[in-house]
Amino acid sequence: MRGWVIKGFDVARENTESLEVTHLQYADDTLIFCGAEVDQLKYLRVILVLFEGVSGLHINWIKSSMYTINEVNSIDLLASILGGEVGTLPTTCLGMPLGAKSKSLEIWNGVIEKCEKKLARWKIQYLSREGRLTLINSVFDALPTNMLSLFPIPPGITERLDSIRRKFLWQGNKENRGFHLVKWNAVTTGKKNGGLGIKNMELHGKALLMKWLWKYSNENQTLWRRVISAKYENEDSWTTKIVTTPYGTSLWRSIRALWEEVKPKFKMKVGNGNKIKFWKDEWHEKGNLETLFPDIYNLAMFQQRTIAELWTPQGWNIIFRREPNDWEVMRLAEFLNMAEHFTGLQAYEDMLWWKGNNRGEFKVHSAYRLMDQSSQQSLPSGLGNKYGGVESHTKSHALFGC
Repeated sequence: MRGWVIKGFDVARENTESLEVTHLQYADDTLIFCGAEVDQLKYLRVILVLFEGVSGLHINWIKSSMYTINEVNSIDLLASILGGEVGTLPTTCLGMPLGAKSKSLEIWNGVIEKCEKKLARWKIQYLSREGRLTLINSVFDALPTNMLSLFPIPPGITERLDSIRRKFLWQGNKENRGFHLVKWNAVTTGKKNGGLGIKNMELHGKALLMKWLWKYSNENQTLWRRVISAKYENEDSWTTKIVTTPYGTSLWRSIRALWEEVKPKFKMKVGNGNKIKFWKDEWHEKGNLETLFPDIYNLAMFQQRTIAELWTPQGWNIIFRREPNDWEVMRLAEFLNMAEHFTGLQAYEDMLWWKGNNRGEFKVHSAYRLMDQSSQQSLPSGLGNKYGGVESHTKSHALFGC
């Protein structure tokens, strides 16, 4: 529909190449974006009717809704053309909030209600401590992931979810009063570090958001990546510039803010060399060359150039500002010896390589584990067995509290 009477919305910045989004589809759901004009709605109606005739499929006009952005005076007239009802924002789409402020606490009400239902107090009397631990982790593995994968979790919601889990874990019954036997940071510490292994919601949320940074670096042709790039402008080949605009940017601003934290957990795998900066990026197995050889880096010209720009079939073409001094010769020889092990460029594109596993593919559980190890101190050995016994129980055994 691009270039026709029906026009979507342009996400590109001023004075940059246009990127117009007209529709989004997932399974049998379709979102169509167009201007609030009678002609555009009439053309859209014709297209949809023709689709029904050609495909033999039927559009459920009754369940279709029209939503406006900003004020539209003729909304009733426009809605009558398509025949659907007029909806209001915010709403939900595919189970996710649409049109709501990303920092709004209300969008988390559904998650909290589901968690309270799954961890209802009446279940406590039927579960051992081990069973409670198992149920808590299984519930929180399933429930909030779709929200946490896109929206940064507000501190107030983190505390509310932690409160639900604390009460379910430690609450007693009519015969025995419940006590909090260990601090909450011990409960959310990994079992390998001596904790009980209940998931830390803040770290889990950060790990889910970090995955977008890995995907952004490696999925160059996807629509969502092109939209983000057009809207915020790339800082380099791996991410966008830091988001500073105050309105309409909170989702990506929260994700982009994690780049400096997650970047050291990546190394760059050299392909065609067009993305990776020779001095600035960590592509060599020994580490970042600027950090390893700051004295040689200061001698070099063209410090921002990529590997492809400095590599020739004969080897590296690195130009220095001056001849090295006597005391710099040994360091220069060490640098050249390290650099000469490079075997050459490849046909595929450069990519980010995740250090958390052998395959180099970012995994949320791997990122969570790395953050958990760096943020928690090891606790007394055997704490998990002392207060939960989780490691010695299977899930089926623990749930029935045998």
